[in-house]
This record gives sequence, structure tokens and C-alpha cells, in this order.
Amino acid sequence: MIPTAATVASSFESARFYITFRCNSLCGYCNVWQDDKFKGYEELTLEQGRRILDELHALGVRYVDFTGGEPVLHPHIDGIVQYAKSLGMTVEITSNGIRFAKHIDAIVPYVDTMNVSLDTLRPERYRAIRGVPTLDRALDVIRGIVASGAGNLKLICVVTRENVDEVPDLLRFAQENRVTVYFSTMFEYFDAQDTVRDVRRTARKLKLVEQNGKPVGGSCGPARAEVPGPDDGSLPGLLLGLLYAPFSLINLHFRKYVETQDPSAPTQCYANKRILTVGPDGRLVLPCYHAFDNSVVWDRDLAELVRDEEFQRVRDEEVGFRPECRGCTVFPYVGLSFSYRFDKVFLYQALSEEIAKIKGRFTDPLYPRIAVASEPLLSGFAELEQFIDTQLPVPRDPLAEDHLYRFDVTPTGLRRDLTAGASGVEEVLADHVREQCWDVQRSPHTWIRLVYRELVPLLRELAERDAMSRRAYEEVVAGLYAVQLAWWRSYLGRYFQGGEGLDTREADGVVARFLARTAELLPDAPDVPESVRVRQILLHAGCVLGFPAARLAPFASPGPFAEAALLTKHLLLIAPDEELAGYATLLPAEAAGPLLGVPTGPPGPPGPSARALDRLLDGAPAGDAPAVAALIDAVRALRTEVPGEELAGLLLARELREPALIRRRGEALRRTGAPYALSRG
Repeated sequence: MIPTAATVASSFESARFYITFRCNSLCGYCNVWQDDKFKGYEELTLEQGRRILDELHALGVRYVDFTGGEPVLHPHIDGIVQYAKSLGMTVEITSNGIRFAKHIDAIVPYVDTMNVSLDTLRPERYRAIRGVPTLDRALDVIRGIVASGAGNLKLICVVTRENVDEVPDLLRFAQENRVTVYFSTMFEYFDAQDTVRDVRRTARKLKLVEQNGKPVGGSCGPARAEVPGPDDGSLPGLLLGLLYAPFSLINLHFRKYVETQDPSAPTQCYANKRILTVGPDGRLVLPCYHAFDNSVVWDRDLAELVRDEEFQRVRDEEVGFRPECRGCTVFPYVGLSFSYRFDKVFLYQALSEEIAKIKGRFTDPLYPRIAVASEPLLSGFAELEQFIDTQLPVPRDPLAEDHLYRFDVTPTGLRRDLTAGASGVEEVLADHVREQCWDVQRSPHTWIRLVYRELVPLLRELAERDAMSRRAYEEVVAGLYAVQLAWWRSYLGRYFQGGEGLDTREADGVVARFLARTAELLPDAPDVPESVRVRQILLHAGCVLGFPAARLAPFASPGPFAEAALLTKHLLLIAPDEELAGYATLLPAEAAGPLLGVPTGPPGPPGPSARALDRLLDGAPAGDAPAVAALIDAVRALRTEVPGEELAGLLLARELREPALIRRRGEALRRTGAPYALSRG
């Protein structure tokens, strides 16, 4: 890898706060109660808890997950959670619910996600799995949180051979209580860890790992009893059938990661890289909670602690590289890494995130009034999955740890492993300046994100004001999953490697009908703000897919809007020469200029941010990968003075100064073409 100045090593954004190691359950698949290494720790006072949260916030942490052990066994959990929320953090907490009833009012309103573990609805099975006869308490807490109207409750169900037969009952329970249930296969991190052990053997200490990464004496517990039902390998496929079921949550990316993971390769784990692991007394737990055998004591400010020699050594040399790390699937640690590699797992993460947002925000609130047929959707997803898995190339590792993707420098521009055609240096810099794949310019998730963040909420506002039919709004919601699948198919067919073999005719028709139908639902008055923004988002989709300009006339948006320059770039890449003038009539004047061969530029003298960027890039060498890597570091360094989003906009504007060069880079896309269902003209 090419060394870079910017590194993930100190870019902390979240923390897993093991507020206590004590627990009042004896779950067979958990080692916290079985291993002496988790015993005897002092726990933070309220004042100390607030102080460490201040220090986390100062490090850049904006998300904190309170876990354990059982968090509510900590005497000051209420005040610590409330303080985290007062700092503006996104807060999550996970509880078994056994003693949570008295904390509902003190905690639930102050967390963004309230997780309660629920693996079964059968008392005898609950006791067998969790070692305590307290199912009734957990169910009472769930009903109490639902009754509070908080709306942030999520049930977590770990699905194994032992309880898979209850999945329909658990889903029905969730639907009756109108609360999401997350069905997950079990995390694996040590040999035989995925076995539910005999919870009656509470005195047994597990010696989990020797130097060779194998448990002492072979197995960590008794052999699993043979029970009827599917084997563990088939569980992810069975759960996939619930992808579109109301109030279910299925993580496609976790499933795909488990399927494709190479157990002999190092694991891309972010424990103590981007995710700080904090123990009950404030110590930094190393290398992570699950393999905990080292730590750095909280005797200095965290800003000093993360520069500690031992902390950095373990972070750089051991995390992900230990024998026991290979094959690890602990989602809270490896999952964050999916946002920093633009690969197939990220594509599944984006798909999964979109489905979850559509479901949680729009379809579930209308359940059971609207019906969504799962079978056609699952069939469409299977076709999309087949293309991603077999037709897209397997991306190579990036040249540097903090790069989002691999790129090669060619005479016409930069080439990447997944996307077709060439990219400009400015695009690669813009992708990297905000660090996460969620800000990549050429990705199918960008438009669907506008749909669930803005378009559908705006339609809902119009329906609530009786400015459009409520029935029509519900019809839009009922069709969102199909539109998402069609959009992904159409986008991948145009912009990704191998897309020329993907028939998009039917998908194009689905998207086109959605655009036309949605526009028809808008109020007649053209200056209604909600209608203006909806039309801009509809135009976005039509331009990016290169639908005929004449078909997009109802969405014309002459006023400025945030995405206009990005639409111009996509049109320069894929639109036929004869269509460019027509598209120019649909966009604001500044965005239309490059389509007519007029380079873009600011209306007045460039501001200080643009001048700083120009000084950096004008004449800067970009003839090979190391030179581009150096530019990535240099542009990222500008974020101390210029926000990343502004830098990305300036880079796009700079790229549009040379529309002819963008046209040249899009020749391969236009030459291959997509089998458009929409006739031109």
C-alpha cells in the first residue's frame, strides 16, 4: 500500500461503551458471564461518565452504543445516557429488558435506538437460551415501551437452529406491536462460539484462545444437540425471505459479508480505529471486547490515551490480524468498515439501508392498509444479486488503507474496478474528500436517498394538507420497493462494468412511469415549494438515466438546486450529441452551459476556497497512482479551513470547466449504450 498522511488510525466516529460487564442473564452464546477476565471491574461514577463522554465528543465521536453486560445494572446509567444525548450524540442502548421497566421514562426518550433482545416467545426455551426464567419481564418492558409511544424500539433476535421455527411467531408479535424486529444470524468470533452452550454450567470458565487461536481442549462447550430444522448455513437464505415483510429488518450486507469472507485473510475490523471500545472503568479495551486480553487504563485524557504506544501497537499490528480475528463476523466492529470500501458489500449495504428506510418511514406506518407482494420483489432482488455477484468484477484492494477504491491512471483518466468508463481526477478527489462511500458521485444509492429523505416526505406533507390525494400517496408508497429495484438495475446497466449485458428495458419503464405518475399527483400551482423540489428530484432521475429530454419537460427546473451540476456531468457522460441542447432547456442556466459547450464558472471572482483549491491543483502532477494519492491527502488537509461538502462542490465545478474532456471520458458509456425502453424524440 502507498503510505498516506491521512489515516483511519485517529478518525474516531463512534464508541462502544461497555458501561458494565455485569449481567443478569446467562446466555449460552455469550462469554461475559463465563470468563473471569470480565469480573471485578470498578464502574464509573456519574461525574466520571460525563467526563469521559466529553472526551469522546472532543475526539469526534458522535455515536455511542451503551452495551455490556446489562447496561441498566450500572447505578448511573440514566444520567450518563441523558448526558450523551445532551452533547448531541446519536445514542443507542441494548438491554435484555429484565430490569428495564423502571428506566423506561429515564432512558427511552433520550436514545435514538432502544434495543431489547428477544430470541423466543416460549418461557422454557427462553430459560434454556438465557439461563433465567424472566421472559415475562422482557415482554412487559417491550409492551411498556410501545405504550409510551417512543417509536424507537427495535427487537433483536439472534436466529439459530434452536429457535428458527419461531421466526414466524416473533415476526407476528412484532407486527402486532408495530415494532421492528432485527433477525440476525449469530456472530462468530471463536471456534464453536456459534453453539448455544449449556447455561447451567455457570461455574465453567472459558479459556477462549491460545496463541494459535484455538480454544483449549478443543471445544468451548458441549456438542450441539441434533435438532430438526435447517443447518446454520441455510439460515441467511431463509431470513432473506423476510426482506420485504412488514416490521422485519434484514441486513443484506452482513449476510453477504459472511458469505464472501475469506477466513484465511485479515479481517477489516475498525475496533479502536474508528470505533473506540470503552470498558466499565473508562479503560480502552484491546484489541476488542470479544478478544479482550489487554487494555490501556483511563488515567489521562482520551486524546492522550489514543496516542499511547501500546494502544497504537495493538491497533496497527493486532486488530484484524490475530489468528482469532480471521473469520470474525462481529458486525458492530466490522460493519462500520463497509462504508469505507466501495465494493460489492457496500452496494448491498446501500440496498439494505434503502429498504430499511422505506419500510420504517413509509410502508410500516401504513401496515396493514397497504399490501406489498413479496414474491415479485424477491425475484427482482435475486436477479440483481445475480448480476452483482457474478457479472461485476471483484474489486482489488485500494492502494492505501484510507482510500475508498482502487484506481489506475490511464491517458484518458482514472479507471476503477466497478464503474465503467473513465473518471477525472477531480471526481476521485471529490469522492475521497468526505471519506465515506455514501458521498461517492457515481453510485446507484444517490437518487434513492433523495427519494426517502425528501421526495416521499414532501408527498406526505401534501397529502396531510389535502393538497394531493391520500390514496395516491399510499399508492406511491406501495410501489417504492419496485421503483428501487428498477432504479438499481437501470443505473448499474449504464454506469457499471458489465452493465451492457443487463437488460434494463422493463426497469426503465418502471422508473419512467413512476416519474410521470408522481408529477401528475402534484398540485397545479407551479410555485408550491414542495412541488418544485419534487420535480427537481424527478428530473434528477431522468437525467442520470438519460431518458429523452422531451419526456423530461414536465420536470424542468430553471431555478438553482443542489444537484444540478451533478446532473450536467451525468448527461455529459451518457447523453447523445443531438439531445444535449434539449437537456440544457431543463436545467438552471449555469448547469446548462457545459451541455452547450460553455465551461462552467462562478458568476463573479472565485472565492478564497476556490482559489486555495486552484492553487493546489493547477499544474499538480497526476500521472500515476502515488501522485493522485498525494493529491487526496492534500485536498483532505484543506478541510481544516473548508468543509468537505464545499470542497466536493468546488471539485465538481472545476471538472465542469472542461465539458469536452468529460464527453471524451464517457465515450465508452455512450458507445455501449443501454437498451432504453423509451423511444427518443
